[in-house]
Formats: sequence, C-alpha cells, structure tokens
Amino acid sequence: MGHPVSDSSPTTLLWTFVAGILAVAIILAAFGAAVVIYQKRYVQMHRSYAQRLLQAQEEERAWVAREVHDDALQHIALIQRDVASVRGMLPALTAEQDRRVTSVQGEMEDLSVKLRSLAHRLHPALIEKGGLRAALEGLCGDIERTYPISVERRLPERVAPLEPLRALAIYRIAQEALRNVATHSGATAATLDLSQDESKTELTITDAGAGFDARARRPSDGLGLIGMRERAHLAGGTVTITSKPGEGTQVRAAFPVGTARAS
Repeated sequence: MGHPVSDSSPTTLLWTFVAGILAVAIILAAFGAAVVIYQKRYVQMHRSYAQRLLQAQEEERAWVAREVHDDALQHIALIQRDVASVRGMLPALTAEQDRRVTSVQGEMEDLSVKLRSLAHRLHPALIEKGGLRAALEGLCGDIERTYPISVERRLPERVAPLEPLRALAIYRIAQEALRNVATHSGATAATLDLSQDESKTELTITDAGAGFDARARRPSDGLGLIGMRERAHLAGGTVTITSKPGEGTQVRAAFPVGTARAS
C-alpha cells in the first residue's frame, strides 16, 4: 500500500498562516470597533445625563426662587404691614416700644432684600427681562455685597441677543468663577470681561489671587469646574482654565456664533 499524500506543502502552510493572521486582524478590528462604539455611547450617555442634571438643577432653582418670591416675600410684606399698623393703635407706644418696632421693621426690610437677592441668584430672571448685560451687572453687584471683593466690569454697551441656553450658561459660568475667586483665591479684586464679534461671544474672569495647578485634579474641584465645562459644552462652547500657584487664575468661556447644541 502506498502512503497518503501530505498537504503540508509550503504553499498550504503559507495560506494557513495568512488566514490565521487575517482572522486575528478581523477579530482585533471588530474588538476595536466595539470599544469605539462603546466609548461613543458612554460619552453620549454621560453628556445626556449631565444635561438632564443641569436642567433639573435649573428647574429646582426656578421653583425655589418662585417660592421665595411669591410666598416668603409676600408673607414678609404682610408682617411689615401689620407691624406698621401697630403704630396707629391706642394707647400710643412708649419710646422703648417704638424703638423695638422700628428695629423689627428694619430687620424685616433687610430680610426682604436678602431673600430677593437669593431668589435672583437661584434663578436670574433678569436675563429674560433685562438681557445678559444687566444680569451680569447685577451678578457683580451681588458678589460685591456678599464678599469683600471688588469686580471690574468690562461689558459692551450693547450685547447681541443670545439663545436662552447660551445666555444662562454664560451667567452660571460667571457666577461660579466669581464665587471661586471670592472664596478660594484670596484675591480682593477680579475682572469680568464680556466681548462679542462676528465669530464668537467670549467671557473672561481673571484674578491675581493664589492660583492653583490647573493640570492637577483636586478633591476640592467638586462639581464647580466640571459644571462650568458641562454647561459650556451643552451650549456649544468651551471653557479654558489657566492658573498657576501664586499667579492667579483665568477662566475663559467661548461660544461660536450659531445654534447651541441641545444634547
């Protein structure tokens, strides 16, 4: 009997090797594509979640602001009216009683001012009523009244209308950046600069405070810096934070002309 013919020729071995390489390449390509698809879906889910979170925060802030404005302030107004009516009652108030009533009226007025300021910070209705320029001017005034810091405003005489999502993003970024200056930098002054041209709207907040290593992630960053970046992204813009220890901090938010992204 003859021996069977072997298929282990060099050509067969070569094609077997090539087929194996192609199979491995296909598997790796499929795996890589799956990883890319997963990453894209993860980023999309993360941004969608961030958008819903920020939207929920704004809705909650708006609700609290309405409750403060429509309920708490109305109750304070009623109390103020009742206190004022005491002065007209008989018998007339003694000097000490009159002094105490005046003190209560002053405290109620101060409380009204603080609650109005709180309602404004929670939901800046001034953006809708007076525009972004007026809202930023009001924000700087609130910061100066709340913290021992002065804010130099560099605002154009006229701010071109922006989409509500973009205008709110600029306001919130300015609010967070100025609050960071007031509470973390140790600076006694900051500058808010808003500029517009044919291609973009740009907000810049600068201070000469303690600064920090912007390249290092710190536990104290929390949701503040992340929130600024997410707000900018969802409104179609970017946030750049430049800082070094001892050299102050600059927060720059840029929004190109065009329609803001909704997701």
